[in-house]
Amino acid sequence: MKKSLKKIASVLLAGFCALALPVSVSADGGSRPLYAEDIQNGTYDVEVTSTSSMFRVVACKLTVTDEGMTAHLTLSGQGFGKLYLGRGAEAEKEDEGAFYLYGEDEEGRHTFDIPVEALDLPIPCAGWSIKREQWYDRDITFLSASLPDGAVTRSDNGWILPAAAGAVALAVVCVFAGAALRKGKKKAGGEK
Repeated sequence: MKKSLKKIASVLLAGFCALALPVSVSADGGSRPLYAEDIQNGTYDVEVTSTSSMFRVVACKLTVTDEGMTAHLTLSGQGFGKLYLGRGAEAEKEDEGAFYLYGEDEEGRHTFDIPVEALDLPIPCAGWSIKREQWYDRDITFLSASLPDGAVTRSDNGWILPAAAGAVALAVVCVFAGAALRKGKKKAGGEK
């Protein structure tokens, strides 16, 4: 009985201690997305993934303010002349004011300044191919895992430390209660 109570207490303690570690928000959807209010104001180099190798982001400066987030994307080349946040079929119905037009960096690569709703959330994006004169759909994801330490101000586990402390206290009480019960049984058995 004593060994099983210790095992239960150990498992509870290990489980809750593991949960109490800081949450690492990842692009695999393991945690909820990060919004501007979850990140310290500032400008950060972040990684961006794309669902298409033809739309490759080689650099990104993410700017976070109290008003929201914007990204300065640098693409690998000069193939896309404008971006639309949404799908190409929707872009076909929009006027030019709905598009983000390219700029150029010192190497001639196309750059775009776009708003970012959240990190670790795939964002539908259509790129206008200059050569083919048509829209191509992609999803891009800004990766919070590429933020520097200390940039994230919130964690998904604010409730875990109090719960872990409660679980540890409960486990300790169970261990001592079990020991007291065994001690009482031995005394009762010895008197007969």
